[in-house]
Amino acid sequence: MLRYQLFFSVGVLFISVWKALLSNLSTVKATASTNLGLHTTHVEIFVIYLPIWAIAALGIYALTSVLYRVATFGDCPGAADDLGRRIIVAKEKLKGAGFSF
Repeated sequence: MLRYQLFFSVGVLFISVWKALLSNLSTVKATASTNLGLHTTHVEIFVIYLPIWAIAALGIYALTSVLYRVATFGDCPGAADDLGRRIIVAKEKLKGAGFSF
């Protein structure tokens, strides 16, 4: 499965669950207030704005993922030396072709 197919599948699943929650909002409010002791207004606000909560959570995940990858990025001393040698060789070839640095 390709990545876009995975995101599309999860998106369709999320939207269908959200739509089902909106369709049965009175049942969801009654169940949440009875079983979890939540106020019905809080449950209604949570269900209505669920896509916004999901986008915010995805943004927080993306931000922390990028920050973690940047913080744990490893050094490659061998690759740096190889790149330095290639730059020197390229400069010599360009000087031979008439370019000046």
